[in-house]
Amino acid sequence: MALLVDEGVRYPFRGDRSTDLLAAGGLLGIVAAIVLQLAAAAYPSPLAIPLVALAGGSVVALLGYLLRVYEATVAGNDTPPRFRPFDGLLRDGCRLLVVSLGYALGPIAIVAVTVGGLTQVPFAADSAGFIGSLFFFGASTVVLCLVGAFGYVYPAAVGRVATGGRVRDAVDFRSLRPVLGHSGYFVPWLFAALFVVPGWAFLLTALSSATAFGVVAVFVTFYAHVVATRLVARGYRTAATEPTAD
Repeated sequence: MALLVDEGVRYPFRGDRSTDLLAAGGLLGIVAAIVLQLAAAAYPSPLAIPLVALAGGSVVALLGYLLRVYEATVAGNDTPPRFRPFDGLLRDGCRLLVVSLGYALGPIAIVAVTVGGLTQVPFAADSAGFIGSLFFFGASTVVLCLVGAFGYVYPAAVGRVATGGRVRDAVDFRSLRPVLGHSGYFVPWLFAALFVVPGWAFLLTALSSATAFGVVAVFVTFYAHVVATRLVARGYRTAATEPTAD
């Protein structure tokens, strides 16, 4: 497993133009972060609309590149793909965006319903006693498990799209079941989560901090997501080629 992680960590630096790759991904991330901050400052002015559209284009391009990384890994390529051609990049990004939004609706709805239910509890948390504390931690645990389940299925759904499937194939759970139950998918997914979760933390920093550290956070975010995509795509490839392995 150490070799798997080591290969994933080194993956973005493979190829002849690895510096250009990281620079392009970081630049797109910086554009998205800066423009989103400008859009937030301009809201509710109509100027916020084109700014959000510009930031959205950068995000779609980054999503398209991550899908290319997934596709290249499943195909057996050991060097990162390039950003060009850009027209296909945006198309791939839109496909991944649709899948991502579809899978995000579940966790968002679960969290919203749970938070809404907790706010309707007619007693204060500090005076609820054992029953209230038990209810709170029980609800939190259920939410965490359900969100984790969505997060576990989502990369496999992306794999279906990356291997030539249509966007609607991402919700074909019968075809995903052999992959989801395969240890060859679970272990890389677990290691990928160790990269993508801190990557989200750096993402929040990049979106909220217009400082030098915020710029560095953009590059770290891009790097972490490329590594995580590489790892989980290798797991998908293993599970898809050996569906009956333990």
